[in-house]
Amino acid sequence: MTLTQPSPVVPDDAVISHADDEIELVPPDSLTAELTGRFTFLPVNGAAFVMQVMHPVIGDVVGKYSVYRTDPLGRAIRSIDSVLRWVYGGQEAIEEGKRLRRMHRPLQMRNAEGRHISALDPEAYQWVIATAFPTSCSAAPLILGRDFTEAEREEVFRDNRRIAKIVQVPMRGYPESIDEFGPYFDDMVENTLIAHPVAIDLIEQMQAAPRLDGAVPPAVVRLANTVARVASVPVQKLNYLTTVGVMDPRVREILGLSWTTDEQRELERIHAAIRLSYRVLPERLTYFPLAYHARRHHAAIQAMKRREGAGAAYKVDRSHGQVTTS
Repeated sequence: MTLTQPSPVVPDDAVISHADDEIELVPPDSLTAELTGRFTFLPVNGAAFVMQVMHPVIGDVVGKYSVYRTDPLGRAIRSIDSVLRWVYGGQEAIEEGKRLRRMHRPLQMRNAEGRHISALDPEAYQWVIATAFPTSCSAAPLILGRDFTEAEREEVFRDNRRIAKIVQVPMRGYPESIDEFGPYFDDMVENTLIAHPVAIDLIEQMQAAPRLDGAVPPAVVRLANTVARVASVPVQKLNYLTTVGVMDPRVREILGLSWTTDEQRELERIHAAIRLSYRVLPERLTYFPLAYHARRHHAAIQAMKRREGAGAAYKVDRSHGQVTTS
């Protein structure tokens, strides 16, 4: 039996940027919580991930360390698990943020130019969280059927900064307002983002049918792959069109991706049908399980507060200072 040495414990002060009492959780009844909990959040998250790996540092580190090529489904599930904990996890959100910082600390390498780079590079780590804001705003007409109001944009941006602190992003240089975010985003697009091979791989992966080799008995693998190829077509189309459709046109241009009027219309038709389904289907079928139960829990607490305000366990006769039980 081969014994392995335990990984060294990294002290908190080496990776933690924000103390627990500096962190605000995302309100469970916020617009951010509502949208993140929906299954339709997946392709929007995919668009953000593609933009993240267009940052040279993130792209290089993901290309070297990530299992997105060998275990794309598992990576996607673990990624969405983490995001859901940031939004719905309560105290667990804070612990998940610390875990992510510790997990990314060893991801260091030398790039093609021989420069030492790290997954915790402040600019790159900030960009990972920043991508959620423009993709959420671009996806609003698809998911809600309309653009965000100004108040909603402010709320979503405020929650973006909350999440940045939850996952221990160093906030120096991170946009403090929507007015600051515009120039920040423009500078990243125009001067930093590239058509990184990992981003190109991800786009191609979205258009490829899943392979089930090794996941099913050899005797049925050919049939299983055929079924998977046919069955995955609608999901692939939704994923690809949403991912590319919510990108800034300049980002698509960097990646060499075309976008036609017909594709835009098809994207809008698909999401119009999805919005209709969300109006008639029960939440249990349209929200991730953690989101569904968190929303139900919050609704139950709010109902209790309303009952508390409607009556009392005691009646107080204020004129005589007497208390009688109800």
